[in-house]
Amino acid sequence: MKIKNNSLLIKIIFYNDIAIFLTSILIAIVVALTSFQDMERRIEDTTKNKMDLLMSNYKSYFGDIRNDVYKEIGKYRINEGNQQVAEIIKYNLLKEDFRSYYNSVITIISSKGELLGEYGNKDNLGTLTEDNIHILLETSAKKEFETNGYYLAKVRDKIYARIVIPYGNEMTTYYLVVSIPINKDFLTSLTEGLELSSKDKIYFVTNTSDKNELQAKYFFSYKIYRDILKKDYKNYYLNKKINGLSYYVGIYNLIGYNDIYLGSFVISLSKERITQEKLMTALYIGILVLLIMVISSTVSSKVLKKLLMPLTQIADLADKISNGQKVEDIKVVGQGEIKTLSVSFKEMIEKLNVAQEDLTIQNKELVTNIEKIEAIDKLLMGINIEQDTFKTIEKLVSGFTSEVGLGYSRAMYFRYSRENDYLIGQDISINSSLKEDSKKGFKFQLKNLKELILFTKIPINNDNLLAKSFKEKKIIYKNDMGYKYDFGNDVLKAVGLKNFFIFPIHGAGKYSGVIVVDNYTKDTRINQEELELLNLLSMNFSIGINNKEIAIDNIENERVNTIEKLATRFLSLRGDVVNQLLKCINSENPGQKIIEELTKIKPYLERIKEDNESLKFYSEEKETKYEGVCLDKIISEVITSYSQKFKNANISISFFSTTNGTVLGSRDQLKKVIKEIIDNSYNTLLNKKNNRRIDIILSKRRINEKIELKIIDNGEGVSPNQLENIYEPFISYSTQRLGLGLFFVRKIIKDHRGVIKHFSEEGNSTEVKITLNVYKEEV
Repeated sequence: MKIKNNSLLIKIIFYNDIAIFLTSILIAIVVALTSFQDMERRIEDTTKNKMDLLMSNYKSYFGDIRNDVYKEIGKYRINEGNQQVAEIIKYNLLKEDFRSYYNSVITIISSKGELLGEYGNKDNLGTLTEDNIHILLETSAKKEFETNGYYLAKVRDKIYARIVIPYGNEMTTYYLVVSIPINKDFLTSLTEGLELSSKDKIYFVTNTSDKNELQAKYFFSYKIYRDILKKDYKNYYLNKKINGLSYYVGIYNLIGYNDIYLGSFVISLSKERITQEKLMTALYIGILVLLIMVISSTVSSKVLKKLLMPLTQIADLADKISNGQKVEDIKVVGQGEIKTLSVSFKEMIEKLNVAQEDLTIQNKELVTNIEKIEAIDKLLMGINIEQDTFKTIEKLVSGFTSEVGLGYSRAMYFRYSRENDYLIGQDISINSSLKEDSKKGFKFQLKNLKELILFTKIPINNDNLLAKSFKEKKIIYKNDMGYKYDFGNDVLKAVGLKNFFIFPIHGAGKYSGVIVVDNYTKDTRINQEELELLNLLSMNFSIGINNKEIAIDNIENERVNTIEKLATRFLSLRGDVVNQLLKCINSENPGQKIIEELTKIKPYLERIKEDNESLKFYSEEKETKYEGVCLDKIISEVITSYSQKFKNANISISFFSTTNGTVLGSRDQLKKVIKEIIDNSYNTLLNKKNNRRIDIILSKRRINEKIELKIIDNGEGVSPNQLENIYEPFISYSTQRLGLGLFFVRKIIKDHRGVIKHFSEEGNSTEVKITLNVYKEEV
């Protein structure tokens, strides 16, 4: 058969050669990058090993000095004269190791800081004076000095290492100090055994202004120098150009006794050899890739030519059609001869298959809709709204993905947090058929999906799809891929959403939110009939949840009304009796016997009076006026009113504010809330002997425009069991408290559409956090 210029065979061979070329280039790049990274890693490891050896020499150097000095101290008596002892020890040390001790200075001081003797190289004499001897004594007494055995100090723009060795008898203690100048010569003496090549460099850089030493601020870049000054770490590694050549640099930072950066030891290993190795490696890989391309192209061309030349398959299809056999749809592939033949056969069988396919699709859709109607009916019948709200929502989420339910692939529930104005991931459910098939999708889209969703937060104050569905209380659906839409968090773009809808849950109090449901890896589309069924489910579910929330609110309101009626019934008479009793006790000339009897019950009467005033505040019928209220002014007023009381109890209180804290609310009620919480802190602090403290912090969140108030005390805290029931009425863990304060505090904050939370660590502290909405004049 003659092959034409536009033959499919020629085009396949051409595209196959392109694929081989691109694959070879990709493999070459990956191999080259891997080799280069391995080379870089080797020089990094070498630098770190040499730096570790240098540091080992550095630390053992001072250990050897201490050992040598200890040997010499035992040979002399204290009364022989300290100057003479210093000279003899210096002389003997020079005989032991001239290079190590040539620049050293031997100094002897008393325990009171008096300089008794000093001998050594004249350039380094006098570095210990009356101005800095006390620093030596204080530093050598620190616990960390016992571990290192030395410390570093800067004197006259030079760096010295001080090795301090106490000696003496039971009556008198002396300190023998060996001062070693730290400079480039000192660093050179430490490089023994490092095996540095002629192209490798070592540097000593200093933070002093000594012109004889290399300055750190000029040797390092500004960013690196700034990082080094932070002293977050002693070792630092980086690539650096020195005199136009590439080096991998290891840096050891020298930190003084006062935690100030003094200088650095620098080891620089040349990367010239690595550069040469990279060039040779790239050349070898290039030659190998070229050879692979030539061989692969030749072999594949011959194989493809042999495979595509026969057209027996087309002839077999023609025979089947002529014999009346059914043939599946033929897809038009490529161009040239095969395209011409496949088009002809495609037109012949399309007309035979179209009618049957349409009928099958319509029947399938009808069956699917009937099944979903039955599933929704079972789901509504099986959900018990009277049970726990979250468990009810969990059951709905599970019903979306159950094969006996609606049969969707995945369902993800996001609960609305009124405190943070976010939709927060709460629960997920995955169809069991997807769990069994591990080949579908990526691991994080199925097995790790729960961990991803539980850490996902979606802001409610922008135009993402989830926020829109939640605020408009309607189902939003898209027969498309999820990555094309804004969900408020990129995590949801990556989990592979396909043909999805967003199901809002409203009227569910703190469990309101949305459920995201999709047909993951399926081509099943959401149609209008299905949407109507989902709307029916949403309406019935929300009505049931809302009725339950209304019932809970009615119970709580009835509880408050009952408490108010009880308080109103008994407060008036009870208050008069208490006032009369107190008046009798506090009169100028009551009978002695009356005083004796009534004085015994005075503390109880005062407690009754306090309870009476608290109940009276909540029981009085008054119109609540909501307006723009500045919390910082209310807090300041409360602190002022408590100032004398706190002073008498030795309690310090601090108030930090970054905003005026303007919210929409009742000034009197919010003031009562703050006083109640501060009273609780005051009472718990009375059980603490000292360091009694209350911190008040008022701030504004920029992200979701919330006012946040924190009141923290360092009292005794409460146990987890007590914290769980802290808002229940008439429950108090103090015999001096009525137990209604926090119950009404939570009611007031709830009426202000806010959130209150208690955090406490038993035996340590308690924190109360209140979150309120920022006041906006247009609202």
